[in-house]
Amino acid sequence: MTDMTFVHLTDLHILPDEEELLYGRRTTDKLRDVIGLVRNMDVSPDFFILSGDLVNDGSEAEYRRLNPVLDELREFGVPLILGLGNHDCRIHFRRIVLGEESEDESRRYYHSTVIGGLRVIMLDSKVPGAVYGDLDEPQLAWLAEELGKPAPLGNLIAVHHPPVFSTVEPLNAHRLFNWEGLERAIAGHRIHAVLSGHIHYSHWTIFGGTLSITTPATAYMLDPGSQQKTRQTDGWGFTVGSLRDGKLYANPISMHGHPVQG
Repeated sequence: MTDMTFVHLTDLHILPDEEELLYGRRTTDKLRDVIGLVRNMDVSPDFFILSGDLVNDGSEAEYRRLNPVLDELREFGVPLILGLGNHDCRIHFRRIVLGEESEDESRRYYHSTVIGGLRVIMLDSKVPGAVYGDLDEPQLAWLAEELGKPAPLGNLIAVHHPPVFSTVEPLNAHRLFNWEGLERAIAGHRIHAVLSGHIHYSHWTIFGGTLSITTPATAYMLDPGSQQKTRQTDGWGFTVGSLRDGKLYANPISMHGHPVQG
């Protein structure tokens, strides 16, 4: 039996109204299809991780459309661990999703929670106006302090931008630029994996003595077989992760679909 199961969703790219399409598809419908699939699977998630690009342009209207979908996820009765990506707006997210007053786009949204003995840490790598990611020094110092606290089942870290190179060459300009700082902060700690999104396809490698697991997007996929240029496909994906006997088992689930123009 597994000790704990979670679902990692990323790159939702929710749009402001029903009529708007992203590469010919309604991203809200695609996300609801994924939720329906999870609901019908023989798994019982203990929590969900949503690691950024919750919406497409960061507008207030997009977050208002996001909220009812988050309510559908809350029907599972488990925590939602929310994070932000380069397409998100911290001010609108805090106001509309969290119900907080905010006027400061530069104030990063990172947090930590312990669920059944597992510490889940969400970092904020968004750099306003940029596609690449960065973790500031106060956040890295906070991370090192958090990792020094007890967590019987270890630690799981999520960040929007992958801290590793991509096999699709143009996406290397989109990675987490100060990955060395993250690597130093996690050194010597029990980290099951660093989960990320942003590049819209499944991508795994070793990072800092643990796994870097990049989950495919729910909105649309990028083709990992197109290594010199990006190529969209009408696909979707997510990751189901399970802890068993102290080890992480991660299962990416994806449907690649057909190439799309855009």
